[in-house]
Amino acid sequence: VSSGWEYLWYKDGNQNTESGNNYTIKSVVTSNTGSQCLVRRIGSSVFLSDKSHAARLEVKERPQADIVLLTGWSEVFSTDSLVLRCGVQENPDMWNYTWFKEGQPIIQPFTEKHTVTPQNDPEQSLYTCRGVSNSRPSYSKISESFKTKNLLLKRRVLLSTSGCIVFGITAVFIGCIVLRIFRKPADDDEKPEDTELFPTMAQLKDRDDAACPLVKYITDAELRASPKEAEENGTICSETTPLPTTSQEDQAVTSENHDTTENNGGLVSFKQ
Repeated sequence: VSSGWEYLWYKDGNQNTESGNNYTIKSVVTSNTGSQCLVRRIGSSVFLSDKSHAARLEVKERPQADIVLLTGWSEVFSTDSLVLRCGVQENPDMWNYTWFKEGQPIIQPFTEKHTVTPQNDPEQSLYTCRGVSNSRPSYSKISESFKTKNLLLKRRVLLSTSGCIVFGITAVFIGCIVLRIFRKPADDDEKPEDTELFPTMAQLKDRDDAACPLVKYITDAELRASPKEAEENGTICSETTPLPTTSQEDQAVTSENHDTTENNGGLVSFKQ
């Protein structure tokens, strides 16, 4: 390197602000990807050297690690532990995994699975993980924290509530079926037959309080008789017609007195 030279750095044909013979990228991001080259010049003169060979710089974002819960819903009542799995989607075969509890690394072999039990974690802490590799990239991003606190309790309460609802509906359905099958039918004495709704003529004759249909018919016929028919029959009855007050015994005594008067007070023998 000769003294008095100034260096100009270019990325994809555009000049950068860096002017030293060293170009340092302090914080590498994906936007730094591109072809880098430099040009030398002396002072502020217009004399420029040829461009150097371009160096290709490729920057990739580190892959993201994720935590997945492997314990299924059906295993909640049979176990009190949770099985977590850490994974990196990009090239999954090249990764080993480091687990962290509350930000502190867990001393255990590099494995993708970690089991949380009441014995090793009675407080149910926050867990994270990160993938590590022997090649580039040497490690991945740390996963989002996974909160196990009260997870088993919440799932068991939810399953218990769902089970109670299903059991209640099933019990009501079975009860309706059993009641329909084994329900005792009503006694025959309590169900009146159609023939007993109206009494027969034989039953009416046996009853003392039943009116004779013929008498009822005659009585109704007399009540329905018009005044004209009554005059033709020689009987007139109205509100102003006086009712006879002489009984049969009084008529007999009157008849006897009349006969005695005709015979001049003589006695009449009834013997023949």
